[in-house]
Amino acid sequence: MFRRLFYFVFLVIFGTAAAFSAYFLHKHALVWWSCKDEWGLCFADAVKPLDRIAPMGIPLAYAGLTLVLGLLSLKALWGVLRPARRRYAQEPVGAVQR
Repeated sequence: MFRRLFYFVFLVIFGTAAAFSAYFLHKHALVWWSCKDEWGLCFADAVKPLDRIAPMGIPLAYAGLTLVLGLLSLKALWGVLRPARRRYAQEPVGAVQR
């Protein structure tokens, strides 16, 4: 029982974080898709190199974060749904009967 509760808490945390990450991914991807060229690159007009690649790099970072959080959510879901292990259900082969 506590195992399922433990994994359910992680499922809620990872699922909520993945949903927010997917929302921000969509928001930043729309900006990227509106300014990309034929090579898929999008550079902003800025002085610093890090500020120039921000429209292209931020959606890629959110995509990776969403993927990892989604996989962690699936692992937590499996922890909630998996059947319980019956450790002592069968006697070992060759056991002496009393």
